[in-house]
This record gives sequence, C-alpha cells and structure tokens, in this order.
Amino acid sequence: MVPLEAVSFNWDCVSVFDPVKTPVLFLLILVLLMLSNPSWARPKRNQTPAKERTGLFKIPVWMGNATAGFQTNLKPEDFRVLDGTVPLELSTFLKPESPTLLFIAFDTVGEIANINQARVALNEELKTLSPQYWVGLISAQEQITVLQDPTANRELLRQKIEGLAQIGKAGLLETIQSVADFTSGILLKSDVRVAVIFVTDSDIGNYRADYLNPPVNASDSRDLSRRFAGRALQEKISRMTLVLAKFQAPIFIVHIDPGRDPLNRAYQNGLKQFAEAVGGQLFLSKTVGDIPVVIQEVFQWVRGFYVLGFEAPRAKSGFLKIQVSLSPEPSASSISGHLIYPNRLFFP
Repeated sequence: MVPLEAVSFNWDCVSVFDPVKTPVLFLLILVLLMLSNPSWARPKRNQTPAKERTGLFKIPVWMGNATAGFQTNLKPEDFRVLDGTVPLELSTFLKPESPTLLFIAFDTVGEIANINQARVALNEELKTLSPQYWVGLISAQEQITVLQDPTANRELLRQKIEGLAQIGKAGLLETIQSVADFTSGILLKSDVRVAVIFVTDSDIGNYRADYLNPPVNASDSRDLSRRFAGRALQEKISRMTLVLAKFQAPIFIVHIDPGRDPLNRAYQNGLKQFAEAVGGQLFLSKTVGDIPVVIQEVFQWVRGFYVLGFEAPRAKSGFLKIQVSLSPEPSASSISGHLIYPNRLFFP
C-alpha cells in the first residue's frame, strides 16, 4: 500500500477548468485511491457459504448368515448408520415382514422353453408370499407396459403371467431406468418396501439399436470403434450406471438365458453394475434346469431385506458414502453374520 503523502505531484500545473488536463487529475486521484485501498482494484468475491441441504434416503439392508440365510428379526436399535463419523438418525424402519410392493418386469423374447420354466417358477414362488405382498406385472420390451396393477390375487397374477406374449426385440437397456425411477418414487413417498424382479433373456445382438460394434466414422481408417469390440456398449453401460445410482429401490435382474460370447459377457457384467447401483443383485441361470433354483434364490433376497430411512445433510450435490453397522448395544452383541447394503448414494 502506498501512502498518499508519499506521492509528490505539482498541483499548480493542473487547472480544473482545463479540458485537456482535468481528466489527467481525475485519473491520478483514482490511481492513488486504488493504491491506498487494494480491495478497490478487484471485485469482491461472494463469501456466502453454500447453503446446507438435507436429502432423504431409504436403502435396502440385508443381514446375511452363511448357514441361516437372512436374519429377519432385527430391531431399529440394532442398526447404526454413519456419514463418515457422524451418526444419522433413522426416520424410517421397515422389517422384512412389512407391507411390500413387488414389481416383476418381463423382457423375454427368446427360447420358449426357458420362458415357460421361468413362468412356472415365478408362479410357485408367488404362492408362498404372505398377503402383505402386492405384486404388479410389467412388460419391458422396448417400452414399458403395465400388464397388471399391484394385487394380492395370486390366481389373477398366474393367468397374466401365463398369457404373457414374447414377441419383439430386447428392451432392458431402454426400460430399466424408467422402472427404477417410478419404483424409487413410490419407495420415498410411502411406508412400504418396494422391490423389482427383472426377468430377461436378452441377447446384446437382439436390441433394435446396434450395440455390437458400430463405426463412428466409416471413412476413417483410424476409427478405434472397429478395433475394440463392444466400445459402444461399454460407454452405454458406464453412462447408465451413473444415472441408475440416483435411484434407491432394489432391482434384481434374473437372466434366464445368458450368452457366452465376449460381447454378451460384457453385457452381463453391465447388468451386474446396474443391479448393484440400486442395491440389487444379478442372477444368471446357466441351464434351463437352473431357472427354478435361481428364481427361488431371488425371492429369498426379496423377503429378507430391511429398509433404513434417514436424512443426510450436504452443501452440494454428488455422491456420498455411508456406513451401516450393528449397534454396540448388548442386544446386538449376539447377532452374527454380515451386512449387505449399497454404501454409495447420490445426493441430488
């Protein structure tokens, strides 16, 4: 900072009425003021801190046990949720026995033997569900069509499942985001558990869009999309995984006829990423005979999860990592097993 008195200037040479010299005087005064107060020389930054917001989350949590399956008799006080080192208070706690909305989405257009086996297995499992389960049916071939609104009428569900058409192209990649969106909306706005079983036999070569190896520029000999098979598919999977991470209702993808070539294996790896992004799982059936066993396992996951609801404060949008653990209270000390839950959540 330069003191005003340290600057020497001959004021007699300047007349305030001189049209040439007067601007020089004003300019000099302005420079001296800026030197004496540097903050005038640059605009002030907005020092107001970002306002903290609160996001509502409802996540599925399983208590797995290698010998006893899933433990379903835990209480709210048995759980502890942390955002870093900050404990979060539970605002919602739903047990596995709580009322549940289960949506079964069908993307089945392949071998009729596999589809029939899946239909039989699904109807057998639906019979075992308690009256607390209301089940809706969705066709997810290229576009979403509601086949049956949620109902507890198992006979009606059986008739709709057996009459399901299987004509057209694969549609999981085009429909799973919409399914995740509306089911997560139901979960966040209600006091019921919500889950999706997505049954598919989709082959990556059976989509209307070409995910195999489309060239970006057919006239460019240096086009890398032709050298690295599946580049377009991998990019599609990466984009969709980030989008699906915004949703919270668990989706269990059951592939009843997975292809074994490299591109279909990459596709199945993408399905695994989709399911895990929303707290679900991918299940692959290697043979027709495996389909009932796989579907039975899926229903065990559907029956076994808790829903923990909490609010997390954040100043800006992005991903946050939470930790769920068992409470140190004596009541939880006798519980054995491991917790399974999505720990990477998106704050909008």
